[in-house]
Amino acid sequence: MYLATPEMIPEIDKYAEEVLSLPTRVLMQRAGSAVARAVREITPMGASVLILAGKGNNGGDGYAAACELMAEYSVLVADVFSMGQRSESGRFWREEYLRLGGKTVNGVDADAVTNAETLVDAIFGTGFTPTVSEELSRISDMIRRSLAKKIAVDVPLGVNADDGTLSDYAISVDLTVALSFVKPGLLSYPARASTGRIILDTLGIDERRIIDRFEFTSFATDERWARATLPKRDENGNKGSFGKVLLVTGSDSYRGAAHLGLEAALRGGVGLVSYLGERELCDELRMKYPEAIYEPLSPTLSKNHSAVVSLSKKHKATLVGSGSGCTSELAELIASEGGPLVLDADAINSIAKYGDTEWLKGAQRPIILTPHPLEFSRLSGLEVNYVQSHRIECAKRFASEYNCILVLKGAATLVTDGCELYVNTSGSSALAKAGSGDVLAGLILSLLGFMAPDAKCVALGAYLHGVAGDNLSKILSSYGVTPSDLPREIARVISEFER
Repeated sequence: MYLATPEMIPEIDKYAEEVLSLPTRVLMQRAGSAVARAVREITPMGASVLILAGKGNNGGDGYAAACELMAEYSVLVADVFSMGQRSESGRFWREEYLRLGGKTVNGVDADAVTNAETLVDAIFGTGFTPTVSEELSRISDMIRRSLAKKIAVDVPLGVNADDGTLSDYAISVDLTVALSFVKPGLLSYPARASTGRIILDTLGIDERRIIDRFEFTSFATDERWARATLPKRDENGNKGSFGKVLLVTGSDSYRGAAHLGLEAALRGGVGLVSYLGERELCDELRMKYPEAIYEPLSPTLSKNHSAVVSLSKKHKATLVGSGSGCTSELAELIASEGGPLVLDADAINSIAKYGDTEWLKGAQRPIILTPHPLEFSRLSGLEVNYVQSHRIECAKRFASEYNCILVLKGAATLVTDGCELYVNTSGSSALAKAGSGDVLAGLILSLLGFMAPDAKCVALGAYLHGVAGDNLSKILSSYGVTPSDLPREIARVISEFER
C-alpha cells in the first residue's frame, strides 16, 4: 500500500482539481461522507455528536460531515479557534451547515465535550504543528477526559503524520478516517497506539493516476504488495538459479540460533545453503538438516575470520551474528568485497563493542542490519526511549548516514534504506520471544539469494515472518507460538502467495 507524506497532500489535491476535475469542494464533501459513515458505525441514532472544527481544510471536512449527520443526530460544531474557515471550500460547507439550521459555538466548551456521545476531531489533520498553546493544551485535556467515542479526521490531534511521533497534545481515538492515502506516521509506533482502527477512504481519486504522477517513497506491507513482490519461481530453474547463501551463526553457548536461522534459510526458497561454524555444532545440525553444506571451523569463529571472508565471497549473501558471539574481526568482513551481508545480534553488538559505525561507512558490499531497539541503541548511541518514540526518524537517518538497509524490529517493524520506507503491518506479540529474530535473519538471507538486495526484498522477509506468526497465533494463541514453529509456517505462507 502506498503511503503519502503530509507534504504530498496539497500537491495531490491540486492535481486532483486541475487534472482529474475533482474540485476541493467535492473532495471535502466526500471526506465528510466518509466521516459520517464512521460516526454511524459507532454511534446510536439520535445521539449527541460534537464536531471540533479547525480553521483549515480538516475543519471544512468536519462541516461537510455535519451537513450529512444533522438530520440523524443532535449535532453541534465547535469552531475551535473562533476563526471560521480560511479556505473557500471550507467556508462553503460552513455556510451550508448554517443554512440548513446547524448549530455552532465559538471555542470548545467543557459541558459540550462532557455531554457528547461521539467526538469528531477535525482540528488539524496533516496540518498539525506542535506549537506551545495553553488553549490547545486545555482542549486536548478535555478530549482525553471525555468518555465519548472518538473519531479523527485523517490524523488525530497531536500526531505527526510523517514520522509517527506524538506531541504533548496527542489524543487517542477509536477510529481514524484516513483520506485519499494513509500517512506513514499513522502506522508506526508510538502514534499507532493512538489512531485506533484506521479506515481509508480514497475519495474517489484514481490511485493509479496519482501513483504514476508522484514519487512515493513510503509503503505499508500488505498481502497484495507481498504477492506482487514475491518473484515467480522459474519452473526451468535449478539450484544455481535460486542463489547460494552462507550462514555464520550459533556457537556452543547459543546453539538454538543456528538451528532457527538455518531452517528459515532452507524454507525461504534459496537454492543452496552453506553453514560455517564450530565442528560439534556442524555435526549436530547435519543430523537435522542434511540439505545444507557444512564448513566446520575449529576452535572458534573469531580465530578463523579469514576463512569466513574467503568463503563469503563465493556466496550470493552472508548472514553473521545470530548467536555467534562478539568478535573484533568483523571489520575485515565488512570491508571485503562480496554480496550482501546481513548483520544480526552479536554482529551488531560487535560493531558497538569493538569498533564504531565508521566500519559501516567503509563497507564494500551491501549491508543489512537487523537490530531490536536495545541493539539499535548500542549501535546509534541513542537512548532506547528516544528510539522508541522517534522510530521512523531514527531509522531513516541512520540508514541514510551509513548507507545500509536497516530493519528496526518491534511492533510495526520498519525497513528503510534512508530513502524508501516500509512499515510492516503483520506480526504481533506472538513473535516477542527469543529466537524469532534468528528466524527473520535466516529468511531475509534466503530471499537475498534470488532477489535484488534492496529494501523491498528485506521488507518482504519481515512481512512473511509476521504473517507466519499471525497464522500460528490463531491456532496456538499469541502466548503459545514458539520460534521453532515459524520456518515451516513461513513455507506455508509462501505457498499461499504463489497461487
